[in-house]
Amino acid sequence: MTSKVRKSFISDYWSHLEKKKFPKNAKKIKVIDSKKFISLFNSPFSEIKKNNLKKIIRDLYNGHPYIIKDAISKKFIEKLKVNLVDISLNTKSSFFKMDKKCPNYWRRQDERVAKKYSVRAVRDSYYFFRWNRDNKYIWNKFNGYWSKIKYLGGLSKNSFKKNLPKDGVVDRIQVVKYPENTGYIEPHFHDPKNQRIIISVYMSKKGQDYIYGGTSFFNGKKKIDVENKINVGDIGLFYATLKHSVDPVKKVNKNTHKYLQGRWWCGLYSPESDLVKNRHTSSPTN
Repeated sequence: MTSKVRKSFISDYWSHLEKKKFPKNAKKIKVIDSKKFISLFNSPFSEIKKNNLKKIIRDLYNGHPYIIKDAISKKFIEKLKVNLVDISLNTKSSFFKMDKKCPNYWRRQDERVAKKYSVRAVRDSYYFFRWNRDNKYIWNKFNGYWSKIKYLGGLSKNSFKKNLPKDGVVDRIQVVKYPENTGYIEPHFHDPKNQRIIISVYMSKKGQDYIYGGTSFFNGKKKIDVENKINVGDIGLFYATLKHSVDPVKKVNKNTHKYLQGRWWCGLYSPESDLVKNRHTSSPTN
């Protein structure tokens, strides 16, 4: 089965599922080994692989978050965190709209800044764009999984890779540090128009880097804690419309260097640029 035919069956299957109401409530978390996940996209492409891909897609649309175990090396993630701290210590917090080829930058978002956004969040964020040559090692590390997950979401594996803001949708890596006691995101969901599957790269471990807080999904008013199942280097997937939040982390590991303390997370996302009228962005839940 050719790559084009495979993409067609995935897109058709998504279209079939999306005739039903978008999911909001999360169900049981599913776990898959990284080697098994990667093998689903390798040739030869069998009927078994096709059925396994359809099962993952069906699970995601039915509200099951997925965890891909041991996807990214812990050594790489720890090095990345140190490099990002170095950036924040040696450059000022700044902000650039995605209306041109903006530079990579980091931004400290406190409560004052949080009020300007549709979804409130307090965090330090580090932003990276494909058109910049610096920090290419980050893209090289994540591209393999990102391409496959785009494909799983009904896109081409190369979707948006060459895009600039004038093209509407761009690829962006956002690494976030949530400071102890204050870092959070209020309950929200994403628009699935350009990206059905939301991708999280987990860079901290609950129970080691902090004791309380972190990502939660919801089933009605009930919170579902996902982070008890997560290790550093795991990748999380979920359908965009699932309600989720990040609660403030508490009791961080004081044996960690003070600039590395907190909860670290990375999102691989393809947002609409600031040149798009009536941009589709995240929305708070009631």
